[in-house]
Amino acid sequence: MLFAVPPPWDGRQAHLFKLRYEGGTLSPDAEINIPDGLNRKVSGALVSASDGETLICHRGTFTAFRGRVPRADAFEHFQDWLMEVDDDGRSADVIAVSSTNSPSIANDIAEFLFKVKELKDQRKAELEDEAEDSDIALDGEDESGANWREQEEFEGSKSYTPSGAPCEYQYLHGPLCNALHRKLDELIDGHPELRVGKHRVDLALVDRATDKARVIFEVKTSASMSTQLYTAVGQLAYYRHCFGNADTKLILVLPASTASDFAAAEFFDDANIQVLFGEAGVFESSKGESLEKVLSSIL
Repeated sequence: MLFAVPPPWDGRQAHLFKLRYEGGTLSPDAEINIPDGLNRKVSGALVSASDGETLICHRGTFTAFRGRVPRADAFEHFQDWLMEVDDDGRSADVIAVSSTNSPSIANDIAEFLFKVKELKDQRKAELEDEAEDSDIALDGEDESGANWREQEEFEGSKSYTPSGAPCEYQYLHGPLCNALHRKLDELIDGHPELRVGKHRVDLALVDRATDKARVIFEVKTSASMSTQLYTAVGQLAYYRHCFGNADTKLILVLPASTASDFAAAEFFDDANIQVLFGEAGVFESSKGESLEKVLSSIL
């Protein structure tokens, strides 16, 4: 990933990012421009959390193909990444990219770029299809009867209330979901009977023949037995009841940075929930088992 910082201009500092840069004129995949002060017209923003962290965020304004992507479409695409913040006295949704002190900041930004490229490619394809046939459905969703889809339908903003509790990494939810999605796409290549889907769950491996989930993944960003983890147990059990069967495997995914603080392994073992820790596209259990190994009975 290439990271370029040109001279400041017009009260902002641009940060240009390019995946797989091969030389020549730089055409960035995405920019995060940070204003000197409050400026809602600039794409980037630094958000101060009560625990002292500074979050790198994006306001959801992207240009692609023939113009700007509607912000509602961008927020739908990034719905796993959204946080509600206090924007100088008003509530605002922003895309949480990373934290300035994140141990995985480079990977977090790379996952953001992958997601931006996906949004731009999707936007271009939709506009090209629209030009050919305005009656074609353009939402890019899977049309199966079970409503499994690659991009989850947007159901509102995710609220963010900064907390001083240890091991809270809310900003990693989007990057972690994105990295897991790409890893699963890679693993099921050559397995036409499976697909990666979303339907109220973070991610699932779905059996095409039955439309039932063989594996359900829930991504959380806290390793302490807080509301997040208690909620995960109930969510996974309920999702298996609704979208899977008795054989559906349940997996909780946490950031790798929380592994040393995770003390609830026995609790989740008793609940028959596998726990994996992920970073930079690598997902492993506390015993060092890879995601491939964990899914070996399915793939």
